[in-house]
Amino acid sequence: MNFEALANYINSTPLIWLIVTLGAYKIGIIVYENFNKHTLLQPIIIAYMIILPIIVLFNIPFEEYFKGVEMINFFLGPATVALALPLYKNLKYIKTLFIPIVITLIVAGVASIIVAVALLYMFGADLPTILSMTTKSITAPIAIITSEQIGAIPSLAVGFVLIAGIIGALFGTLVFKIFKVKYETSKGFALGLISHGIGTARAVEIGEKAGAFAALAMGLCGVITAIFLPIIINLLK
Repeated sequence: MNFEALANYINSTPLIWLIVTLGAYKIGIIVYENFNKHTLLQPIIIAYMIILPIIVLFNIPFEEYFKGVEMINFFLGPATVALALPLYKNLKYIKTLFIPIVITLIVAGVASIIVAVALLYMFGADLPTILSMTTKSITAPIAIITSEQIGAIPSLAVGFVLIAGIIGALFGTLVFKIFKVKYETSKGFALGLISHGIGTARAVEIGEKAGAFAALAMGLCGVITAIFLPIIINLLK
């Protein structure tokens, strides 16, 4: 087989990566459901396992792949806004927990960034890499914009976002069992705060309240990070 000719054809077909991505995710859903929704077989993880070897095989740059799936990236915004529905349904309950929500958001959000940055610094990472890690717990569209504002590497920032999301979806349930976390609200808020969209998708499976609080955490964390992180980084510089 002439791989060079095939690679050229793939590169010249704008929709090919969109089709591959949607197809891989559909396969991920089938695998996930057929194995009783096993935590280690999240649809997005299966999709990555399918897509990454293809990208590596044909030596496709991230920018080129991202351009092919811009439509999916565009709909991330409306999909995030749609999470307002479970929030609205649980609005009264959320109001009663306003102070704990604010405290948890600030303490956990700041702590997760400090720990991640400190680890990279200890291992001798350069400044752009460290800055790219600071956006790991916010959803990808916000992370891309924010990383550009603070002098980070957008593609690397997205990579950290995906890793954080996958780790949260994989090990969140295990952590809840170890620390005996019983409340759906606590589980959802933790998943949304640390693992953004992927964690929120996992929280929705836990229950409606978990999904609502995950969406709340993801939205608040994204907004606060997008506003204050560039200001703090500029002051430090």
